[in-house]
Amino acid sequence: MIELRIATRSACNFAHGKGSFVTLRTKALYIISKKPCSPIDLMEKLCMVKSNLALLCNKMVADGVIVKVKNSEDKRVISYHITEKGENELERTTALIEEKFKGVFSSEKEYGEGLEKFDAILDLLSFI
Repeated sequence: MIELRIATRSACNFAHGKGSFVTLRTKALYIISKKPCSPIDLMEKLCMVKSNLALLCNKMVADGVIVKVKNSEDKRVISYHITEKGENELERTTALIEEKFKGVFSSEKEYGEGLEKFDAILDLLSFI
């Protein structure tokens, strides 16, 4: 179990170069799509230092997939929000990941059972 946990953390913590679906950009879009995030939240969830996160987010803002929103009461407080363009990019990437994942299974039933088992494994791994 410990080896499996190490392997999954390793697989999820790094972008694997060109052709990888799960890049830091994809992870950031996914996190921000769930709810707007402060830079500190993103740093913790992505295990990134502030300077690297700033580079990533500045690029994503320039690409129009997220926007930086300042708090109306305290202009020093910011959060990142996903844009429609970002949602579309995330949707396309998610579809590609799901297509690859479905390719491992021989039927829809097997795919559904696989997802259930995978979710159960992730729940178990969250305690390790």
